[in-house]
Amino acid sequence: MANTIKICDLLERLSTLFRNEVRQAGLSHGLHPVHLEVLFYLNRCNLFSDTPAAVKDFLGATKGTTSQSITLLENKGYLTKTKDTQDKRVYHLSLTDAGRKIADQTMPPPSLRQALDRCSNDENSTLEQQLEALLIDIQMETRNVSFGLCKTCIYHAPKNQTLFLCQLTQKELPRKFGELICREHQLKVINNNGT
Repeated sequence: MANTIKICDLLERLSTLFRNEVRQAGLSHGLHPVHLEVLFYLNRCNLFSDTPAAVKDFLGATKGTTSQSITLLENKGYLTKTKDTQDKRVYHLSLTDAGRKIADQTMPPPSLRQALDRCSNDENSTLEQQLEALLIDIQMETRNVSFGLCKTCIYHAPKNQTLFLCQLTQKELPRKFGELICREHQLKVINNNGT
């Protein structure tokens, strides 16, 4: 129990420092942290996950907060809305060059980026694995949508060096899309031998 409390204290302090730096970065652009979170998400999500509904679910925000944030970012010229070609009720969101620049500059916060750069590859790899396992456990416990990377999904089927098949949508996509966040993500179950 003592370790649990200490770990919780460390996670709470890290998240507070993270939020504070994000808040400061946003202020320099006239944005609140939620606005930066929208920009960050849209900078990292795939083409099946770039809708206002997906943004709302990713943030765990209300429809009103999400709508206001999207409108503000659109008015500032950081994102654009485009109607879906097949379902006219759905809008797709994409970052403008200015929005992408802010997302790239502010996320991850510079202090975190620098701290991780000072770690060895082995340390970063171990930390990534531990945090990913913790995240997966919490998501399963709370039954939250995972919003994981495409390449870690049960529907991701590599075809060759340049393409993979999304078995859910039956679309062939460029391999680089596997590095993007997907709303439909379903985690692969990995056994002890890594398969």
